[in-house]
Amino acid sequence: MKTVEHAMSVRKLTASLLTTLAMLGAIATGNAQDHVPPADPLAFDPDFQWFRPVYDMDLADMKPKKRANTGWFATYDRLALYASRPELEIAQDAETKLDQGWGHRYEIGYMLPDVEHGWMFTFTQLNGPGKRDVLATERLIRFGVVPDDDGENGPVIQGDGNTLGYDQRLYIVGDSVNVMDFNSYELNKTWRMEPYHYGGILEPFVGFRWARLNDYNSQQNYITTANGSALPDPNFGDDYEQLTTNSVITENEILAGQFGFRYVKFRERFTYSADFRGMVGGSLQTARSQRNVDTTTGIGDTPDNNFSSQTRALYDRNEEFVIGFDIRGELAYQLTKAIKIRTGVQVIDLATGIWRGGPVDPTGTNQEQGGSQDQDVVMVGATFGIELNR
Repeated sequence: MKTVEHAMSVRKLTASLLTTLAMLGAIATGNAQDHVPPADPLAFDPDFQWFRPVYDMDLADMKPKKRANTGWFATYDRLALYASRPELEIAQDAETKLDQGWGHRYEIGYMLPDVEHGWMFTFTQLNGPGKRDVLATERLIRFGVVPDDDGENGPVIQGDGNTLGYDQRLYIVGDSVNVMDFNSYELNKTWRMEPYHYGGILEPFVGFRWARLNDYNSQQNYITTANGSALPDPNFGDDYEQLTTNSVITENEILAGQFGFRYVKFRERFTYSADFRGMVGGSLQTARSQRNVDTTTGIGDTPDNNFSSQTRALYDRNEEFVIGFDIRGELAYQLTKAIKIRTGVQVIDLATGIWRGGPVDPTGTNQEQGGSQDQDVVMVGATFGIELNR
């Protein structure tokens, strides 16, 4: 009997100890959940309700600071900007003429919600304008053929057939008026100030901008003995035609520090914003010029020869001081919880230090026909796009 009672006592003691340990473990776990934050640094609530409808009541009592972008945000804008023409010696009133180009602007940023500062990266691209004055000129030898050994008419000189897209032989003669492209990369450190009395928020920033502006300039001249624009030449004979093309590519690598601010104000579903960026830096300039001459000799149905010559490419380098600014004004509409659509205007003015046109004469004998190495470029127009922030 004593042995049975002793065994029951051991089992009871063991069960009591296990129960006590389990209770202590549960209490410790509960305290840890109440006071210790998650250890996973990547734990977050994604809240992917991008298209959840937004109601006026959701925005009526929301403070401006709560409506501003927090965490990751991104924007995309389609640009319709007009760009000023290059200031060339052979051009008149270039500064008063603008030509349209199309482009894109992407922004990705991250704003820390607690300390109210973050980073923003911006990429701006403008394709064009591509304005040229062109004229299709019928060539001297319209249906050029070469007799074969049997005296029959053979094919035209190899590589000198009809112009692609036409049923005759033409030269598309033209001069560049305004051909350029512009790419800009920005990285800015931003701060968010306390809202003003009427709800506006100021976000100053400082950063760095790397931009590239490439200008393409081409001047063509067509002469022929058929209309007297060319005289007989001992090298080419009494009948010939000649197309001369002077082309130059001028590159501007812009490295600049920048500073500015963004002002945002919310009113019901609308967001009004204004951006200013001022930049100061240098422009590393390079121009590459070359001349091509295409000559065809002979007339009628029996062209004698067709050949091309090309001069050695010449390079020129320069450095200039750059001052410019970038101004934007936008109006956005809160479409859903995380999506806004917006439109606005933008002005980019590189006030000094841009080279366009280059030396259009690659022989170096008439370089005053080129462009100044210290020009200004203005790009102005409308923008429309979308903004995302969860």
